[in-house]
Amino acid sequence: MSWIIEPSDDASSAISVQGNTVACQKEGSYGSPINVLWKDPAENSGLYYWQIEFIQLDEQGSVSVGLTTQDHFKAGYAIKAIEYNGNLADGSALLVGSFGDRIKRGDNIGILLNLTDSDMKVHLFLNERPLGLAFHVQAPFPKPLFPVVSFSTNGEATIVHSKQIPTSLNRQEEHFDGIEGHWKLVDYPQHSDCTGYNFHLFKKDGTDDNIYCLSTRVINSMTNNLTHDSSTNQWKSHGGMQTLMGGDQESMRKEDVISKLINGITGIELQGQQLVMTSNGNEVKLERYTPEPPKAYTKNVFAGEY
Repeated sequence: MSWIIEPSDDASSAISVQGNTVACQKEGSYGSPINVLWKDPAENSGLYYWQIEFIQLDEQGSVSVGLTTQDHFKAGYAIKAIEYNGNLADGSALLVGSFGDRIKRGDNIGILLNLTDSDMKVHLFLNERPLGLAFHVQAPFPKPLFPVVSFSTNGEATIVHSKQIPTSLNRQEEHFDGIEGHWKLVDYPQHSDCTGYNFHLFKKDGTDDNIYCLSTRVINSMTNNLTHDSSTNQWKSHGGMQTLMGGDQESMRKEDVISKLINGITGIELQGQQLVMTSNGNEVKLERYTPEPPKAYTKNVFAGEY
């Protein structure tokens, strides 16, 4: 077993390999992902379980893990694969949004492939927590399949083919304490027609109690960093990013309201079962909710089904 590097100039200079560990270090920005394939084929009916641990991963950019074939293993966005990066994707296009959390340094991603003559199922695990069935494709589909990692940021990963197959496969939602978690906007006195939107608030690196990430969506996905100054109990919103899709006039108006809300946050406080945010001098209230579990993707991306 060995790592196979995509055929590109960027990859040849950025990728270094030592045994089952692969590192990607590229100067400057990533115009497209750099893909590496672990040559450990899954061809016969049975269960295959790989664990990919990210020893190092820069915060800027992202990384994807999944499965592909040798014929579909290409450079950059030309690859065809079934991948997880927080969303489910085919190597270039989004298939299912918000399937789990974005991969960060220290995360261990488990890929459980169940191959039969009639179908293939792929279950995913994040730090051994089951995310559930991600892909379910009916035959015919190409074989053999190989694990693949797509770097869109600098990082280092180690892969292990484990013989300890997980037995708990059903999705388990993450348990949150404190201000972290999934929240629904239920009270916005200045804009009562803009309630009902969902927010995800979580520690950016999993450990620092003063640095969080807040994400939401109206038409576009919006993500902001939130930094807490414990000496003044003040919050600051910064580093906002969002997608750039268009929508109808009313939806875009509401998106502007929500965007100004998350960009203007100066206070966050847990009051009983509610989260109270202060933004631009106004208070809004949110309540915890449990997201609907995402559905598995069932079309064959290798055959161009969408």
